[in-house]
Amino acid sequence: MIYDDFAHHPTAVAETLAGLRASQPEGRIWAVFEPRSASSCRRVFQKDFAAAFDAADEIVIAAVYRSSLPEQERLSAPELVADLKSRGKAARYIADIDDIIATISRERRAGDAIVIMSNGGFGGIHRRMLETLQA
Repeated sequence: MIYDDFAHHPTAVAETLAGLRASQPEGRIWAVFEPRSASSCRRVFQKDFAAAFDAADEIVIAAVYRSSLPEQERLSAPELVADLKSRGKAARYIADIDDIIATISRERRAGDAIVIMSNGGFGGIHRRMLETLQA
């Protein structure tokens, strides 16, 4: 199962993943997050995002969409991954969409759910992921 979700705020991410976990208590949940919205690209939610992924089993953080923001204002994907790992989560930063698709395609198991979270097109990952997994 592949889900497309608009989650762009820590509360939205947490609620989406908690709802999916409630409906799928046994299977693994992959959370693929593209920080894209004006707020999710900013450091203001850096720590809140780490807690938001608690219901996920595998977490992929993609490149921050608004990379032109000054570094001190921009969400740090590597720092978010480090925070997730310190919470005991399997998390990784994968900037390239082709690499995200290849990783999930290679590591997924029967019964896994994949939640793609972005408030934009995310490089066509939704269609491309589906086509790859169906092949």
